[in-house]
Amino acid sequence: MAELRWTAWPAGKSPVRAIIAVGFLGLLGWTIQSLFRTTYFTIVALLLVWGQVAGFFLPTRYELTEEVVRVKGLLATREKSWSEFRSYYVDPTGVLLSPFLERSRLERFRGTSLQFHGNRDEVVAFVERVMTRTEE
Repeated sequence: MAELRWTAWPAGKSPVRAIIAVGFLGLLGWTIQSLFRTTYFTIVALLLVWGQVAGFFLPTRYELTEEVVRVKGLLATREKSWSEFRSYYVDPTGVLLSPFLERSRLERFRGTSLQFHGNRDEVVAFVERVMTRTEE
C-alpha cells in the first residue's frame, strides 16, 4: 500500500515573508492599542488575525494513502476519503482537491489544499494516480 508523507512550513521556507508578517502583526497590535486603549480588544483582534495566518507560521503535516487524505495542523486533523474529491487543480504552491466536477467559488472552502514542500512531482503523481483510479 503506497503512502506519501511530508511536512510543509511556509514560514521556514520564506523567512523574509515571515519577518514582514510578524512586523505587520506587531504594527497592527500597536495601532489597535493606540486607537482604542483597551488591551482586551487588542488581544482579541490579534488572536483573530493569528487564526487566519497560523497556517503560514506553523508546520502542517500531510499524509496521503490509497484510501484517505489526512492534513494535521496544530489543533486539528482533517481526514477525507479520496471518494469525496471529484477533481483537482495544480498551482505553483500546491494541489487543490475539490469536491466539485467543475471550478466553483466554494472549492476553496470545501476542498482540501495540499502545499508542496520541495516534493511537487511526487505529490502531483500520487494525486493523479489515485484520482484516475477513483474515476474508474
